[in-house]
Amino acid sequence: MASEIEVQVQAAAPVAQNATVENVVEADLEPVEGAEDDESEHLPFPNARVVRIIRNNLKNDHQIKRDVKESANMLLGNILSDISMAMDAEPYHTLSIEHFNKAARKFREISLNEKRIRRIKKVLEKQRAELDEIVAEIDLELPEAPALTPGQM
Repeated sequence: MASEIEVQVQAAAPVAQNATVENVVEADLEPVEGAEDDESEHLPFPNARVVRIIRNNLKNDHQIKRDVKESANMLLGNILSDISMAMDAEPYHTLSIEHFNKAARKFREISLNEKRIRRIKKVLEKQRAELDEIVAEIDLELPEAPALTPGQM
């Protein structure tokens, strides 16, 4: 019976005589290198991690195209490069979290600046409404001057 199993295993998959089940399974599970490595060589981060971050922040289930994934990955790489260059300008040999926070401040303040801009727009809209009311009151109080024709000048 043992010989029947050995014959079936040998016929099913050609493997070395000293191969164990674990080795065969590991060989089958190893990712095929080549196409995926070529694509990810020019990307700064693992694409799967970037896609996972995007999907975690989407409320609806969307299909994300490859160019979006790669562009997001490149953007993150550019942001990190910018932060690294800003930290490189520091005169200290050892960089700490304070140096990182200082370099990353402009990226963290983007949402804060958007809130400020919205607040300023609301204030300006209120002022515009008040000015429109004042102009309307002035128009009501002053009698309109008769329009002069070119011959009356």
